[in-house]
Amino acid sequence: MHKNAPVVDVYPKNFNIQIPFRLFAKGILIDTYWGADQALYKLYLDNHSPTWANEHIIHYNPSISKSKDFLYSTTTADGKAIAGDVYVCDNIRLGGVHFKNVSFYNISNPSNADKADGVIGENIMSRGVWKIDFIHQQLQFASSIDSVKGLEEAELMTAEFTDNAIEIKIAFRNAITETLELDLGYNGAVILPAEMAKPIFSGNTKIYTDSMQFSTPGGTAAIKNSVAIDKIEIGGRNFNTFITSNEMVREKLIGLRFFNSFNFIIIDYLNKVVYVSKKTINE
Repeated sequence: MHKNAPVVDVYPKNFNIQIPFRLFAKGILIDTYWGADQALYKLYLDNHSPTWANEHIIHYNPSISKSKDFLYSTTTADGKAIAGDVYVCDNIRLGGVHFKNVSFYNISNPSNADKADGVIGENIMSRGVWKIDFIHQQLQFASSIDSVKGLEEAELMTAEFTDNAIEIKIAFRNAITETLELDLGYNGAVILPAEMAKPIFSGNTKIYTDSMQFSTPGGTAAIKNSVAIDKIEIGGRNFNTFITSNEMVREKLIGLRFFNSFNFIIIDYLNKVVYVSKKTINE
C-alpha cells in the first residue's frame, strides 16, 4: 500500500474461516466489522487496490484516526491521478479474524454508494490464502494452504507476484503475448488499452460495440467499448472470453468476469501461487 507503511497484523496467528459473499455486477461484496463497536460495513474484495473507505466510515467510527505520517497519491485505471489522506483503524474483523492497525485510503466513490462503503484491498488480502467459491458464494480465508480443501480439483495458473500486482502472461490471436494484471476489482473479463487491442482485434469477425458506465475511484463516465469474443491461452490451457477495449483505459487487466466462470479460484499470497478449478461453472 505504502512502501514504508507497517504490515497489517493478523490475530489469531493460525486461522481458517469461511464466510458468505454476495456477487454483484460490480464485485464480490463481504461484511466487515470495524473498531471497538464492531460497526458493520459492506466492502468489495479487490486484490488490485489498497484498502479504502468512504467518508461515512471515517466520520462515524471512533476507532479510526488520521495518519500523521502518510498521504496517498495514485492513479486509477483510466490514468486519472487521485490523492488524499490516509487513515488507520485499530481493528477490522472478517469472520473470526482480526486485522490490527490497518492503514487505508480515504476515497469517496459515489458509483459504489449503492452497495459498499469501500474496498478490502491488497494490504489485507496479502496476509493469507483466499479461496473464492463461486458455486456456493463462500469465501475461505486461511493461514495455510493445507487448510484449503479442493486442491485436487484445481490446477496452477501461471502467475507472478510482484510488489504491486499479480501478473499473468496471456497469448492472444495473431501470435501476440501480453502480461496482464489479475484484478478482482475489475468486473469485466479482459480489458486492454485501445492501441494494444488493435493488432489483437485484427482479423476477428466477432467484434461489436457497446456503451457502459466506466467506474473508478476517481468517478464514473459513459464510454463506448469495443468487445471481441475470442480465445486466449494461459499456461497451455485455452479459454473462450470477452476482450474489451476503450479510449479511456490505461491498464491491461484480467478481471472478475473471467474468474467467476470457474467453480472456484485460490489466491495463495503466502506461497505466491494462483489456482483455478479444473471445471468451469457451465461444464
